[in-house]
Amino acid sequence: MTVKLINNGIEYNNPYELAKNCEKKVYLDGNNCFDFFVNFLAVCEKELYIVPEGYKKPELTGQNGIYIMTSGSTAEPKVIKKSLKSLILEAKDMVKTFNLDKDLVVVSTTVPAHMFGLTFQIMMPLELGCTVDTDRVQYPEDLKDYDNYVLISTPSFLEKMFKYKEKFKNPPKYIFTAGAKLKDDVFEFLEQQSKVIEIYGSTEAGVVGYRTKSTDNFKFFDRIQYNLTENGVNICSPYACCENLTLTDEIEFLDNGFRVGARCDRMVKIQEKRVSLPEVEAKLKSSNLVEDAYCLKIDDKLCSAVVLSAAGKNIFINQCRLSLISELKKIFHDISPKRWRFLYEIPVDERGKVNVKRIKEIFNTNLSYPFVTNYNMTQDYAEFNVIFPKSSNFFEGHFTGMPILPGVVQLFMAKEFIKDAFHIDFVPEKVKKVKFSSIIKPDTEITITLTKTSRGIEYKFTKDEIIFSCGTFEL
Repeated sequence: MTVKLINNGIEYNNPYELAKNCEKKVYLDGNNCFDFFVNFLAVCEKELYIVPEGYKKPELTGQNGIYIMTSGSTAEPKVIKKSLKSLILEAKDMVKTFNLDKDLVVVSTTVPAHMFGLTFQIMMPLELGCTVDTDRVQYPEDLKDYDNYVLISTPSFLEKMFKYKEKFKNPPKYIFTAGAKLKDDVFEFLEQQSKVIEIYGSTEAGVVGYRTKSTDNFKFFDRIQYNLTENGVNICSPYACCENLTLTDEIEFLDNGFRVGARCDRMVKIQEKRVSLPEVEAKLKSSNLVEDAYCLKIDDKLCSAVVLSAAGKNIFINQCRLSLISELKKIFHDISPKRWRFLYEIPVDERGKVNVKRIKEIFNTNLSYPFVTNYNMTQDYAEFNVIFPKSSNFFEGHFTGMPILPGVVQLFMAKEFIKDAFHIDFVPEKVKKVKFSSIIKPDTEITITLTKTSRGIEYKFTKDEIIFSCGTFEL
């Protein structure tokens, strides 16, 4: 694995050279940090920053410790300091609690740039002395044929397996998951194949609780002390970044454990009224027109990104977008969303957290997005069936009496689908072999195909045997 080691603008070839020369300050590319992290811990503990790709490097503090970034899914990312001692203790307790053995191979769909990956993909295997496969699994077909392995994954990855009823060819012995609540029906589907362990925790707190059955509630790990205060649930934990910490989620205590509710910080003010974003999402999901939803506040407006069910898609295609919105607004008696985007799925990041940055980007784009009727994605290939509705703003004046899809819009949309299909956020410098062969009329269902090659990503807009346009983005 190629690992990028940078300190004060100087690149080093290996962790020993870096540890010898640096002034106790290290920035580390968190998406490729396994080999380096293992070796670095063998040298000494310094001021180590694990910075995920796309994150701004924080200011140095001059204090030894391991610094890791929060996800930033509901606010600006924060830098959290951890001690090596707390990380090792956490790893030891995970091995003991779940009675893991050293013959396991650890496989992951996430990256060790955040707390979940760091704990279960690096620290736990180090304590256990087992093998780690550092090739990240992005699709079920990427899984190798191990006899005895543990899968570290996110609810979003596992929910897709459930949605398409994709069973493991060779089921893992254990599945560890965290980052969001795993739906009970997904849990039931998975536990028919493997032992599922759902972890509740955060970057600040470390691990807090767990459940091992779909019918169970969460229970606290043995070392966690907790009490209820007027501000929420306060915990004292040796895994946390500070002695006393108030959890940011609503906790409901029950006789046999606890349930995790919505985040306390997802309350917003709209038109001088307090609005719970999770409640708005729950209302939308209660409709037979909606499969999934995520709400947020932009420019003092309540915005909703919605994934439609088959019934919702039917109204959008056979009636119109406004008819669909009118139906959805009937759910609400008070404040309803003012801005809508209809997506084929709610975008998530490598941690499985909702990618709020991407959703905001979609809302803030002036161009109307096409409506996706179906899609299929693998590691190197993606296919989207889309409709560009006649009401799309880029048809205005292009051309009066005979609207056609502008070529520049085709290039822009190809780039947008590349972002979502392959998690590549890029500014195209070169587009080669661009051809516009036929015109695309409004309300026509076409197929956009994307193919990764050694030189870039090829795109095509087609319908049956007709190729409307094609080209290659150089990366």
